[in-house]
Amino acid sequence: MWALMIYNRLHRLRRQILSEWKQLEARERAGDPAIDGARYNQLAAAYNAALEAFPDNLIAGLAGFRPAQQFVSTKR
Repeated sequence: MWALMIYNRLHRLRRQILSEWKQLEARERAGDPAIDGARYNQLAAAYNAALEAFPDNLIAGLAGFRPAQQFVSTKR
C-alpha cells in the first residue's frame, strides 16, 4: 500500500514538472524576454530530492523515474 502511495506522489510531481517545462518551452519559442524558470526549478529540486530519499528511491528505481533537469533559459 505504501509503495502505491509513493508511486502516485512521484508520478504527480513528474506530471507537474512536465507541464511546467512545456509552458516554459512554449514561452521561450514565442520569444518571451521575461522567462523565469524558478517555479519549475523548485518543482524539479523537490522531485529530485524525493528520488534520492528512502524509501522513495526504491520505488523510483523500480518504476523507472529519472531525475529532472534544471531549466536554463537560452535567451539572455
